[in-house]
Amino acid sequence: MLNPGFVTRKALAQWRDVPAFLPEFQFHEKHQAVIHTTHPENILPLIANFDVRQDAVIRRLMSLRQLPQKFLRNQQAGSINNFGLHSFTLLKNSASELCYGLRGQFWRTDFGLENAPDAIAFQSPAAPGSAKLLLRYQVTELAPGQHELCTETFVFCPDRSTQLKMTAYWLAIRAGSGWIRKRTLEAVRSSVENQK
Repeated sequence: MLNPGFVTRKALAQWRDVPAFLPEFQFHEKHQAVIHTTHPENILPLIANFDVRQDAVIRRLMSLRQLPQKFLRNQQAGSINNFGLHSFTLLKNSASELCYGLRGQFWRTDFGLENAPDAIAFQSPAAPGSAKLLLRYQVTELAPGQHELCTETFVFCPDRSTQLKMTAYWLAIRAGSGWIRKRTLEAVRSSVENQK
């Protein structure tokens, strides 16, 4: 059965490994890849430096996301044209985990991004009408020379109106978002496994 990625209060109460930077959320997406390497320390730096524009499929998906803004000839077109991991706030960078945060109104053509320069700003309460998104990457050893790279997306909405807008947006972008995550994981896996 396809999991649409909606998280109920009951499910959240039983959730294992709730992210410290976003302990409440209503949306969740998870993807993983198994990577064969004796150098797992190379995995997360590749994620941190991954340029989504280097992948033709991801570039096309991002172009589709930009169509409404281009159609409306929005004055702030540059904000979404250059969107990538550098647009997020780095919240944690350890040997086994990377966390990035983003605040805004993601359903808007320009994402309605808010300035959150650090973890303290990211963790401050979200105003009604604005959502918080956490992107977490974790590396776990499965066996000697075999590691799992997992990416998870968590989204929190502070009020019902915001949650309804995010729901519509989530349903519209979830397939493309999942495809982007899977292609990113595959590119990293391939790069790590091909390193000498």
